[in-house]
Amino acid sequence: MVSVLDAFNAGAEGCEHHGARLLASLDRGRVYPLPDAPPGAAIRTFTAAAGIRPFCWVDGPRTAPSQLSDIENRARQGR
Repeated sequence: MVSVLDAFNAGAEGCEHHGARLLASLDRGRVYPLPDAPPGAAIRTFTAAAGIRPFCWVDGPRTAPSQLSDIENRARQGR
């Protein structure tokens, strides 16, 4: 279990899977493990979020950087 916070410190708690989906859609979001989380929960959530497109439930063509995952944007920039 993790807590995902946005830039204004509003947050939500959830499992790693749903935390990653939320984190992928936030600008300057942060993730923290809850006290009962297994070791590495926050880093697994952060790593998973990097490969998920923001608002992944929205269908349609995605070409703008804000519509792509962090990994896709880095690949476009040649990093």
